[in-house]
Amino acid sequence: MRRWKRISASLIATAVVSSITGCGGGTASTGGNAAAGGEQAASANQTVTLKLWTTEKDLLKDYLDSFHAANSNIKVEAEFMGDYDEMAKKVQAGIVSGSLPHVVQLGQRHAIPQIADSGKLLPIESFMTQEEMADVLPGFWQRYTYKGKKWVIPFQSSTPVMYYNKTMLEKNGLKVPDTWDDLVEAGKKLSKDGTWGFNVNSDSPWYFQPMVWNRGGQLIQKDGTPNVNGKEAVETLRSIQDLVHQSKVMPQNQIKSSGEDFVAGKLAFLLRSGASLAGLKKQVGDKFEIGVAFLPKVNERWVPIGGNGLGIFKSDKLHEEASWKLVSYLTSKEVTAANSMATGYIPVKKAAFELPQFKAHLEKDPNFKVAIDQTQYLRGEGIHPADAIIWSGIVKAIETVHNDPKADPQAVLDKLQAEVVEYMKTYK
Repeated sequence: MRRWKRISASLIATAVVSSITGCGGGTASTGGNAAAGGEQAASANQTVTLKLWTTEKDLLKDYLDSFHAANSNIKVEAEFMGDYDEMAKKVQAGIVSGSLPHVVQLGQRHAIPQIADSGKLLPIESFMTQEEMADVLPGFWQRYTYKGKKWVIPFQSSTPVMYYNKTMLEKNGLKVPDTWDDLVEAGKKLSKDGTWGFNVNSDSPWYFQPMVWNRGGQLIQKDGTPNVNGKEAVETLRSIQDLVHQSKVMPQNQIKSSGEDFVAGKLAFLLRSGASLAGLKKQVGDKFEIGVAFLPKVNERWVPIGGNGLGIFKSDKLHEEASWKLVSYLTSKEVTAANSMATGYIPVKKAAFELPQFKAHLEKDPNFKVAIDQTQYLRGEGIHPADAIIWSGIVKAIETVHNDPKADPQAVLDKLQAEVVEYMKTYK
């Protein structure tokens, strides 16, 4: 994101042209038309000011500069609202106070159901044609669908991957693990002399989730019923406990510093977002060679969705149509390809993969291609009102088994299941 100026100028130019010509072709939402009372759309000379709440500290400046250059009648005022959790809290406070922006950037697990149920958020699908919706990778849509509607369009999307110290593996004559068992065995051989075999990034529930899926389980069943204490979830928590206390492949209570350990060459395998690739490469420099691989398989191989999306709040037809023009631009194939090239995020549009510059980028550094190739295993459980409780509960569950080798994973997750069920009884 912050390396926009280093991205191909031709991509920017193409995106600007797309913005001038409308960028999407979708129509204003039915909800927006109703809210506007039949008010006409903005004319080419009518100035519209939009408020955008973002989780990006640079306020998406370079993107917005290019958008403004192509849309002189639309002024976007961006405001940084903190991280995903802070954004969710401020949006919910804005719903109560009646002070919301026109466009919002929301984390994929951060209160989208609650925001949708408020009646203030417009389904993003109401702005889009069938062709536009079909151009978004289906797996990403799954994560932004609630009560049968697509509420937010994926923007900066990612999947977790397995980073590894390629230099370390080659030195020890080891192959890249493909399965969970292979990973544990390789980790045992590499956990020595102050070096650890395996760890996960601080957003630990994001890696717990696919470990459950890959054992054949679900945290949320298809009918929306929580299932955080199912046998596959229990097996997953127990496997983490064993990594720390039995095989001693995973360091105790060092999840928060796992990134630093990997960069320092003290960690062989790290599960972390594919969007971190550019940053990790810069931090590691020439200390060792980084490798990227799929998440390890258990019985199956599935990967979850991360990142964020863009939503539009109800206002009037004038502002809603301008909002969609902005959102359509930010999620265009050119912009999402440029964003991917600068970071490691996955372009959400299928058309982006056909851009010559993007193809050349992947050929130059195949590591960036791993997360994209892994999308064949993309899976998204629908967003759920209890997402935040489940997330924090899994963090605590992992901390519990890290600290207590005798903790009962079943009892730990039974407690979390009870908390989730109780919350859903009171949710309105």
